[in-house]
Amino acid sequence: MDVEVAKRPSRTYGILRAVSGVLAVGLVLLALGNIGVQFYANSRDLPGPGTLSVTAHVVAAVLAIAGQIVADRYADWKAPVASLGVLVIAGATLWTFWWA
Repeated sequence: MDVEVAKRPSRTYGILRAVSGVLAVGLVLLALGNIGVQFYANSRDLPGPGTLSVTAHVVAAVLAIAGQIVADRYADWKAPVASLGVLVIAGATLWTFWWA
């Protein structure tokens, strides 16, 4: 019987994986914060961040978490590509909704 042993993720891209993990968690926190502020604003008849901002942050957080899962589970070329994808998602979200 051939038993396939799962490969452990490589330590080669450890710093990249760690940075993308921090950014993925940060995007989740930003999404939760946007949701909370929108609920607060709605309860007080204030404008709030808006549906577009809340939806975009939630989508970005989900995509970043999915990318981070790929980065954490694979040991081949998929890991750094997924980590870079998380960095791009975080950068685009922050640039679009926070700096511009």
